[in-house]
Amino acid sequence: MKCTECSYEAPVPSFRYLYNVRIDASLTLRQCPQCQVRLVVDELAGEATQRLDDGDAPWGKSAGIEGLAEDAI
Repeated sequence: MKCTECSYEAPVPSFRYLYNVRIDASLTLRQCPQCQVRLVVDELAGEATQRLDDGDAPWGKSAGIEGLAEDAI
Protein backbone atom coordinates (compact mmCIF):
# COMPACT_ATOMS: atom_id res chain seq x y z
CA MET A 1 0.00 0.00 0.00
CA LYS A 2 1.14 3.55 -0.68
CA CYS A 3 0.46 6.58 1.52
CA THR A 4 -1.47 9.24 -0.39
CA GLU A 5 0.46 12.02 1.38
CA CYS A 6 4.15 11.09 1.59
CA SER A 7 4.23 8.15 -0.87
CA TYR A 8 5.63 5.78 1.77
CA GLU A 9 5.08 2.25 0.49
CA ALA A 10 4.82 -0.90 2.62
CA PRO A 11 2.46 -3.84 3.23
CA VAL A 12 -0.92 -2.86 4.72
CA PRO A 13 -0.11 -4.32 8.19
CA SER A 14 2.82 -1.87 8.44
CA PHE A 15 0.29 0.97 8.68
CA ARG A 16 -1.11 1.29 12.21
CA TYR A 17 -4.69 0.02 12.41
CA LEU A 18 -7.00 2.51 14.14
CA TYR A 19 -10.53 1.14 13.61
CA ASN A 20 -13.22 0.03 11.18
CA VAL A 21 -15.24 2.99 10.04
CA ARG A 22 -18.39 0.93 9.41
CA ILE A 23 -19.34 -2.64 10.18
CA ASP A 24 -20.93 -3.05 6.75
CA ALA A 25 -18.03 -1.80 4.61
CA SER A 26 -14.42 -2.75 3.94
CA LEU A 27 -13.13 0.69 4.94
CA THR A 28 -10.77 1.11 7.87
CA LEU A 29 -8.67 3.91 9.27
CA ARG A 30 -4.94 3.36 9.39
CA GLN A 31 -2.02 5.64 10.19
CA CYS A 32 1.08 6.05 8.06
CA PRO A 33 4.20 5.10 10.06
CA GLN A 34 6.26 7.75 8.28
CA CYS A 35 4.14 10.94 8.17
CA GLN A 36 1.53 9.94 10.82
CA VAL A 37 -1.42 11.00 8.64
CA ARG A 38 -4.71 9.11 9.07
CA LEU A 39 -5.73 7.26 5.92
CA VAL A 40 -9.00 5.77 4.74
CA VAL A 41 -8.07 2.29 3.53
CA ASP A 42 -10.11 -0.09 1.42
CA GLU A 43 -9.03 -3.36 3.03
CA LEU A 44 -10.38 -5.51 0.19
CA ALA A 45 -8.41 -3.60 -2.45
CA GLY A 46 -5.43 -3.10 -0.13
CA GLU A 47 -5.07 0.57 -0.95
CA ALA A 48 -5.34 3.94 0.72
CA THR A 49 -8.10 5.96 -0.88
CA GLN A 50 -7.62 9.32 0.84
CA ARG A 51 -6.30 11.27 3.81
CA LEU A 52 -8.79 11.71 6.64
CA ASP A 53 -9.03 15.20 8.09
CA ASP A 54 -11.14 16.22 11.09
CA GLY A 55 -14.79 16.46 10.09
CA ASP A 56 -14.45 14.24 7.01
CA ALA A 57 -16.87 11.34 6.61
CA PRO A 58 -15.96 9.44 3.43
CA TRP A 59 -18.15 6.51 4.45
CA GLY A 60 -21.33 8.55 4.88
CA LYS A 61 -22.65 10.54 7.79
CA SER A 62 -25.45 8.32 8.93
CA ALA A 63 -26.57 4.81 9.57
CA GLY A 64 -29.96 5.80 8.16
CA ILE A 65 -31.73 6.14 11.50
CA GLU A 66 -31.99 9.92 11.77
CA GLY A 67 -35.55 11.16 11.85
CA LEU A 68 -37.11 7.83 12.81
CA ALA A 69 -38.21 9.05 16.24
CA GLU A 70 -39.97 12.07 14.74
CA ASP A 71 -41.63 9.87 12.10
CA ALA A 72 -43.07 7.63 14.83
CA ILE A 73 -44.81 10.49 16.64
